[in-house]
Formats: sequence, structure tokens, C-alpha cells
Amino acid sequence: MRASARSLALLCPLFCRPRGCPLLCAPDSPSISPTAGATRSRFGQHQGGRSLGKKKKIRHHVNPLKDVHMQPLDLPERWPEEGAFTQPDLPLHVDIGCARGLFCLDLAAESSGSANVLGLEIRSALAEAAAEDARRLGVANAAFLPCNANVNLEAVLLRASRCGPLQSVSIQFPDPWFKARHKKRRVVQPELVETIARHLEPGGWLFFQTDVLDLAQDARDTIRQAAAGTLRDAREDAGDWAAPKPKPLACVSTERERSCAELQRPVYRAVFEKLPAGMPAGHERR
Repeated sequence: MRASARSLALLCPLFCRPRGCPLLCAPDSPSISPTAGATRSRFGQHQGGRSLGKKKKIRHHVNPLKDVHMQPLDLPERWPEEGAFTQPDLPLHVDIGCARGLFCLDLAAESSGSANVLGLEIRSALAEAAAEDARRLGVANAAFLPCNANVNLEAVLLRASRCGPLQSVSIQFPDPWFKARHKKRRVVQPELVETIARHLEPGGWLFFQTDVLDLAQDARDTIRQAAAGTLRDAREDAGDWAAPKPKPLACVSTERERSCAELQRPVYRAVFEKLPAGMPAGHERR
């Protein structure tokens, strides 16, 4: 017998969050609604997530500090001018930890002709499957690279800067790595934040969301400290997680995001904007 959402909530502590949370992912919540963040994928038959089809799934937990994942990515000499996008000079959105790439494909379809979307995924089988999906579905402004963002993001963004500007970055529902000794495996590290802040164009943004409060707090603290004076938090109060999704993402959601909406689980969101040079960030912890 298939377990109900209520029985799952009793079994898993991740479901047991206070019902009074202002970010409760109910359909009438201002932070997530049927038209903003809980929409279905336009690629309805796509497997999404970690699936490779035919009931085959890739391992969820991948230690990014293993030697095999610490190697530099060997980019083709003419990437991204050739073989990535049909219009490589368009503004670029980068999704870090894109899994099978369904979110990227949806965003690319929404942004056709106005932006390119690049998905980075540490599990090479998923990145390769996502790239094949983009080719098969004819999504010409989506591309995928199999790499560890904490190792390769600087090189990737340097190459990408030869074409269009870096308009935005998203990090969505990354592995929380709950154990204290594993926190160094979390994707949001100071060096990664510094790289993003350095390459974002003024007015560009970094979007982070998760359904794990501890992870959200840790990510916000890291971003505020590593990019002080460069990225401005959309919410001055560090305990305010009700930042609306950036407009380009309003009608696009991840599989996890839709699951949270269906199960009425809170989602914690933060948006950071790249400031023009010399402008103070204007946010402090309260």
C-alpha cells in the first residue's frame, strides 16, 4: 500500500516543521503559488530528478571532495562559442546542481531568444542525460556540463564571459549534509560565492532555496560574509525567508519545489543582487 503524505510526515522529521511558518508551501501562500513556483513542467513525460529512465536512479549523495570529483573540467577549445548554444552572446543563467536538468529545460523554454541556461551537475550521468534531452527536445538555449562547481565554476564562467554576461545564478535544494563533520561538503562555500559575485553583472542576482532551515541559515551567512559589499540580500532581516522568486523564475519550479507545495512543507528562499561598484550592501545581521 502506498503511504499517504500524512503517514510520511509522521515517519520523517524533515516533514515535521511548524505549521505556522510564513513560508508554508500551501497554494494560497504568498511565497509559493500555483503560478509562482509550483507549476508543472512543460515537459510532462520527462523523468526529471535523479532518474535515467526505466526505474534507474543515480545515487543521491555524492562526496564532492573525492579525488574523482576534484579534477578540472576539460572544456572544448571553442566552448561556449561552438556546441553549447545557438546564440552564445545572450545573457546567461547558471543553475548549480541541476540534476537531470528539468528545471533548466523549463527555464530555457521560457527564456527562448532572451537568455541561455547552463546547468552544472557533479553526477556526470545525469548531466549527459540532460544534454541529450535538450538535443532531443530541441531546446537550443540550454546546455549542461558534468562538473563540481566548487572546482570548476571559475574556469566555466571565465569561458562564458567571452560571449554573454552572467545574468543570474540559482542554487536550489542542494544536499544538506546534516552531520557537522560533513558541512565542508556543502555546495555554498566562500570561494564559490566569491566567484559568483565576481562574475555577475551589476544588477544580476543569486537565488538560493531549500526546505532545510539549518542549510538556509548556513548558506545565507556564508553568502553575506563572503560577498559583503558586493551582493545585497533582498531581505535585511536574516530571519526573513519570504523573498519572492526573481521574475524569470516565477513560472518555473524544480521537482522538489512542487513536492513541497503538494506536501505543504516550508521553503526558505533568499535572493542576493549584485551591486554597482562602490555601492554599500546595506544589510547587517539582526
